[in-house]
Amino acid sequence: MYSIAALLETDSSEPWHKIASACEYSGVTTHAIPHFSWQTAEQYAVDPLQDRLGTLTKTISPFCFHTSGLGIFSNDHKILFLIIIKTRALLELHELLWRELSGYAQEPRQYYSPENWIPHLSLNLRGLTDDQFTCSLTELSKNNPQFEFEVKRFGLLYVNGNTAGITASFPLTGQAK
Repeated sequence: MYSIAALLETDSSEPWHKIASACEYSGVTTHAIPHFSWQTAEQYAVDPLQDRLGTLTKTISPFCFHTSGLGIFSNDHKILFLIIIKTRALLELHELLWRELSGYAQEPRQYYSPENWIPHLSLNLRGLTDDQFTCSLTELSKNNPQFEFEVKRFGLLYVNGNTAGITASFPLTGQAK
């Protein structure tokens, strides 16, 4: 599986470390690649996608975004996440990327489509015990988890079994308006 993602530049470990130290466990993870996803698909036509994404990122300026609050996805196991505040600029960028890059995707995940997208930063990728989940929720709820992160590059990320990485990285070199 692949994701087109915004790669975080600022110290993104703060929220993860706060929870892990308070709850005395490592169930909450700092991602090897801190990011949020714009689009995810089973497969991409990688070479033409990289060409198009490289062209697009030359027109996009680095940007900051904020989080406010906590969310929970409950599928096979509960995933805690920081909610990214949706701004008009963030939504317009997502719509642009979806429109320009979807044609390269095979089996795109529709929950990342503009009408379904919930921008977020996952705090755990594997299941937590009930105690770990309760502790994490309690610790995060004590302080409204508000953070600012900076994005200076996008990446094409992959997950293959227990292996994950960056296939390609694209600096945002557009000029701010």
